[in-house]
Amino acid sequence: MMAIWKGLCAGMFGLAAAATWLPAQKPQRVHSLEIVDRVARFKAFYGEAAATPLDEGARWALWKKEYGIAAVPPGPDGDKMARQLLDSAWAKYPALMPKIPALQKEAEADAYEAFDKINVLFETKSTQIHSRLVLYVGQFDDNAYTAPPMDGHVATVMMPIETAQLRLALAHELTHSVNIQLAHVRNGFGAPIGETMFLEGLAMRSAQRVFPGSPETAYTEMAGDKGWLAECYRRQDAVLAGILPDLDKSGSQIAMKYTFGQGNNSMHREAYCAAWIAMGKLLNARRTFPELARIPESRMAGTIKDAMAPR
Repeated sequence: MMAIWKGLCAGMFGLAAAATWLPAQKPQRVHSLEIVDRVARFKAFYGEAAATPLDEGARWALWKKEYGIAAVPPGPDGDKMARQLLDSAWAKYPALMPKIPALQKEAEADAYEAFDKINVLFETKSTQIHSRLVLYVGQFDDNAYTAPPMDGHVATVMMPIETAQLRLALAHELTHSVNIQLAHVRNGFGAPIGETMFLEGLAMRSAQRVFPGSPETAYTEMAGDKGWLAECYRRQDAVLAGILPDLDKSGSQIAMKYTFGQGNNSMHREAYCAAWIAMGKLLNARRTFPELARIPESRMAGTIKDAMAPR
């Protein structure tokens, strides 16, 4: 699912000019969304790689040098995943290229709509909210990510335009970008599991509220996850019991276990299953979206723990 990662992003914050929400001569809006184009950089890489036959190793080296954007964790494991993703996606790019202009246009329109609706849902009102959305071409893994403010840059969503459920993915990730500003989140990949669950649960449930009407699977499952939510509901008691002792644990190893890997019950993405269930319990207990969006980072894991306690 869509997660808060520090991905493998060469030049994530520079070079491309941002498309601002309002003309420059008008006053700054309280809520502002910048859109940055990284698609042009992909086109340049693809054009160079496709023009000269390259073996997979040379293509990977060129990708790292000229592009380098993938929704993977940092470090050697992320490099390995990114290489595999690029190799598996390469044959799909020729069919994608003619669709790119329409996909960019759709992504921008949906992003502005989602951003407005999230601010209404969270009742941000006069609170300054400034998010950045970077549109790029990914590897058909439907996996966007959001980086908290760092190095002087605002909360930034990285969104692959070929994402199958693009509208809902934008709502999910832009929820992260607003939530982490209201709650002053600073952690990225490797945060305590309870915190990750809180953020992901709120993002899934907020996307459902912002763009209602789709099956629950559309807000929770990734590509290739057919039957995942049904299994989550079927095994929810065991999943919640298994993850409960680990809510305060942090680090890349345990983050990989519960997000990309297999959890204690050998189910893929158990943190998201537990997050969907736990956040649903909080909302059913009449906790509101504006309240939940402002729970500080230090209390997120405890809030999830309380939601999972037997009633």
